Amino acid sequence: MNTWMNMVTFSRYTTLILYGVITYILFLIMSSVTIIQELLLAWTNLLQKTFNASNFTPSYGYATLLFLAGFAVNKIADNFSIYNSKRYWQFNWRYPSLMLSVTCTIAIWLFFESRETGSLISLELVLLYLPLIAGLVFLPALELLKTRIETDKPKSNDSTQHIAKQIEETLCYEKNKAKSTRILICGPFGVGKTTAINLAVDKLKNKKELPKLVHCNIDLWGVEAESIIQYVLDEVLIALSSEIDMCKFRSLPSHYISAMNAGNTSSKIFAAFMHKPTSPDALLKSLSDVINTANLRLLVTIQDLDRNQKALDSLHALAGLLDRLEELQGIDYIFAGENRPEFSDTLLRICPIRFDFFIPNFIKQINELESELIDADMQEYYQRALLDQYIPGCPQLINQLLPSFRALHTLEEQIKSAWLELGGEVLFYDFVLLQALKNNNPSIYDALIVLLNNKSFKSQPLTEFIADNFSPDDNLDKELIKSCLDYFHLIDIFKAIEEGKGRETNVSKDNVPAHVLSFYKYEHIISSLIEGRLTTKKLKQKHVFETLNKIASGGSRYIKNQAITDLCAAVEDNETSGFWLESIKHYGWHILYNEIKDEATVKQLFEKAINVRSPRKSLELLTSFIVKSEQFDPESVFMKYLLSERIINDLFEQRTSFTRGTLFALLKVYKGFSPRRRFSSEQIDYKIPMKNLILQFIDGKDSVSEAILLYLFSNDADDIPDLVSALDIETLNKVRSFIVNIKSKDTRASYSKIVKRPEASDSEFEGIKNDALKLISRVLRF
Repeated sequence: MNTWMNMVTFSRYTTLILYGVITYILFLIMSSVTIIQELLLAWTNLLQKTFNASNFTPSYGYATLLFLAGFAVNKIADNFSIYNSKRYWQFNWRYPSLMLSVTCTIAIWLFFESRETGSLISLELVLLYLPLIAGLVFLPALELLKTRIETDKPKSNDSTQHIAKQIEETLCYEKNKAKSTRILICGPFGVGKTTAINLAVDKLKNKKELPKLVHCNIDLWGVEAESIIQYVLDEVLIALSSEIDMCKFRSLPSHYISAMNAGNTSSKIFAAFMHKPTSPDALLKSLSDVINTANLRLLVTIQDLDRNQKALDSLHALAGLLDRLEELQGIDYIFAGENRPEFSDTLLRICPIRFDFFIPNFIKQINELESELIDADMQEYYQRALLDQYIPGCPQLINQLLPSFRALHTLEEQIKSAWLELGGEVLFYDFVLLQALKNNNPSIYDALIVLLNNKSFKSQPLTEFIADNFSPDDNLDKELIKSCLDYFHLIDIFKAIEEGKGRETNVSKDNVPAHVLSFYKYEHIISSLIEGRLTTKKLKQKHVFETLNKIASGGSRYIKNQAITDLCAAVEDNETSGFWLESIKHYGWHILYNEIKDEATVKQLFEKAINVRSPRKSLELLTSFIVKSEQFDPESVFMKYLLSERIINDLFEQRTSFTRGTLFALLKVYKGFSPRRRFSSEQIDYKIPMKNLILQFIDGKDSVSEAILLYLFSNDADDIPDLVSALDIETLNKVRSFIVNIKSKDTRASYSKIVKRPEASDSEFEGIKNDALKLISRVLRF
């Protein structure tokens, strides 16, 4: 073996000496040709004139020129594989580069030239060639600097590290060194095959006791089957050129040779000398000899072969080549691809060693992502905003949609960047599930978006929905489609029963969640989820929450009053009104009832709500204070004030600001504590403050009080009888007597102002009174 290696080295040195002698002779011949000397002189004179005309110091000009010349020589030598900037600083004595021959030739030339001038080393020669050397060193210096800069290490996981260790151990196994080692790595796209290979390569490169490893990574995605062998060989030569001189194995590109053959007789002669018709088998055998002589080891990684348009043809071409060269030493192969049954037999023949990635489970990582993004403050915010509503997580469902670690890392980066803006505005799992569908199962995502945007959609059997929205060629998991629809509450098994279709599963939008952070409630939330950003800055759930918190906090009076003003202004604004009112109805009442620390804030809140300019908005704001569940503290400041005599007097003082719905809304707030509505065993005596509020207006004996009571009892709203029935018989009789005795003309004017209509005539006013008296009589009868 050593003798054979010495023969390769001896042959290489002999070839380089021959190249050097031929080059030296060519230098002598060319330097003695008169026309060449004249051209050099003319060029020198031209440069001299140019530098003088531009006031550029000639010495600097020559230095610049020589630097550029060195740079050009560097690039030319690199392109012809004479040398590589990555191996500029190292030298392989077993298989030296052609640059050794060139360097020695130039040195001998300079030696004889200097003898003629009588000086072996002169200052002029040093100044002349120093810039040239600097130009030659420029690119290698950049390459050295680049290698010194640390690059980010790829993310790896347990399975990736395990496969990397198996690759390393297999390539280091002594019994495998006698011939080429072939390894197959299988797993879904993005599972970590490339990362595992790179980890193994990094460790092998650091093993000093082994031959130096050269890694050639070849991506065959899109490479034509006809050129697959040549493409692989070219990539191998490029990779090896970073360690040893490959100019012996490189020939001019085939289109150059074709062009020369198409030219005149002289170009055809040159083409005949330059063309190297070497078979791939012979080339690889020669490479194996050189690799072993240079104490190197070549690892060829072939990836994405299964993504080639003619993958099977490409595989057969490579398999035939590698099968014939199985006994080669120093060249190992790793095939990386997805699990494809049609490839199995061929790959098994050429790759006896196979490592498979197991199907990853990312439930732990998804839960960790949730914990990272939803900290204690955010978690408390969600609990307080959603109250007792159950919002399910779906890590198992998201895990089904993530085929690989690459898909997980992509999803994590997308969610983390968008969550800075969307956190608190959308539900975490709503957003993560949608993004996972968008990335990895776009057909389900598209069907879901079409369904949500279809305003006229009512109901459809699941089988019909799948047939209408998915192609049979998609080969989709119907249970996965059903699970995604079910998470968003778009599955209704009872709908089919109602329609007499048995227990057929229906797709329906009837049972969408009612919570404020829901996918469905507001158009801008759907847009935010789909686009991954807030589309309407005015509609921010956290802004509502923070405003309510300021009202309920123990902060300064100015901050509280300003927050109440902001709340009323948002309700008054048509663009934000619905959003804010829904938020108060769903969770805001809970904050106001349980967390306000002082009575003055509650008083101020009612006062500002009554004085909202729009009667309808004032009514809606007041009715949003109605309790929606048992989650209130009977001993809170809000409750104590609401059930006290003080609020009755405070509200009565505000009567001039009452609109047609104010008294109605206040009574509905009290009626909200009815056991029938709350399904609670705990009794709240809500009827007493309702009675006291009515009696306060009866005792007022002014036109405004009369008009307010008359409007309440003459109103034909559906809820009026229910409210009136909460009053006792004594109070109702007092109201009847009070209405019968209303005769003041001022009352008519106040009534007209409340209802915002022209003042009623005598007969019309009597009709209004009769309507109120009829209602009272009807309630007293029952």
